Amino acid sequence: MKQLTRKEVKQYLLDILVNFDQFCKQNDLIMYLCAGTLLGAVRHHGFIPWDDDIDVCMDRESYNRLVSIAKKNPVFHKYYKVIDFQFGDSNYPYIKVIDLRTKMSQQFGNDVADYLWIDVFPMDGLPDDEKQQKQLYKKISTIREILMLSFAKPGQGRSFAKKVLKTPLIPLAKLYGLKRANNQLSKLSQSYDYHKTGLIGDVLWGDYGKEILTVEEYFKSNKVTFEDYTFDTFACWDRYLTELYGNDYMEIPPKSKQVNHNLQAWLR
Repeated sequence: MKQLTRKEVKQYLLDILVNFDQFCKQNDLIMYLCAGTLLGAVRHHGFIPWDDDIDVCMDRESYNRLVSIAKKNPVFHKYYKVIDFQFGDSNYPYIKVIDLRTKMSQQFGNDVADYLWIDVFPMDGLPDDEKQQKQLYKKISTIREILMLSFAKPGQGRSFAKKVLKTPLIPLAKLYGLKRANNQLSKLSQSYDYHKTGLIGDVLWGDYGKEILTVEEYFKSNKVTFEDYTFDTFACWDRYLTELYGNDYMEIPPKSKQVNHNLQAWLR
């Protein structure tokens, strides 16, 4: 197998994004750049130089239609496949789109299938009451911790303290179960209908107080450039990025905060 250079890894990730965007348009699905990928588009007109992943989001209606399409045939444009915990080929509660031509180092992924991927996050409804919002995010955060522990390996962790604390909790998380955790996360994230509450955000995988928009804001789209391609995002991207990364999001962070996944991948 041929190992891919860092530049080639980014090109394969970009190819997934471009082909998925075409697939969404062909099926009338709304897909937006979000998180660090949107920041890269605005600040660098492409990848953040030290970053090596791609994040996109979809309103829950588009997202569920994508799941329905993928159930019948998860592969599109020959090389790309939609994977999801509901299909039994992902450990995460959100969709990933993978490139079947690639192979990832096992240390970089916890999915049944280790390929280069992009993440697809559903955007769900939120209550307008802040107390209820906090309660919802707290519940989801707890289940997320259980989920991550359910497929963690003993001795893993960024610090010695975390390694020690994690180890006795892993068997309990495994007892709770990966499938149960994912089903619970999916159910909790869809507790509120954004058409009724008027608020939409990344309830499933986001943090409280961030990535929350009004429905009117969300469905007003704008074009941004990413690596010489044009993609859709929400027209209120400035407020979104400010809430997510702070008022100085256009400034380059210090080297100590320039973190990437150091992905290692090969062509199969």
